[in-house]
Amino acid sequence: DLSIVIRDGRMVLQLPNDVLFDTGRTEIKPAGKKALTAVADVMRMMPQRQFQVAGHTDNVPIHNSQFASNWELSSGRALRVVHFLIGEGVDGASLSAAGYSEVDPVSPNDTAENRKKNRRTEITLQPNIDELVKIPQ
Repeated sequence: DLSIVIRDGRMVLQLPNDVLFDTGRTEIKPAGKKALTAVADVMRMMPQRQFQVAGHTDNVPIHNSQFASNWELSSGRALRVVHFLIGEGVDGASLSAAGYSEVDPVSPNDTAENRKKNRRTEITLQPNIDELVKIPQ
């Protein structure tokens, strides 16, 4: 259920939220823990790299006592994954978390199948700027 894509010049590991989380929740499911443990094994082999964990939702609003909106849900999921990865030995200094709510969809939110694609957590390998651009001194 994991997929790696190149988007906007970055390598992105996409994890569908139905593997990681139940609807409207931030607790990582057992299958999600298994997948993230394997991801952490790879991340530990790249100690000089930076990663961003990003939570994404569809455009169906959530509003309950725990989450006032999809912003809180997507951010909470990203943070939960970051904490899990740290617990698996990934250096916290190499991680950041972001919640994108419904503002960065990969599909239109016009069908149930497309909304499912938009409910995802992504781990992006951040480019090292010094590898991309050499600024003359």
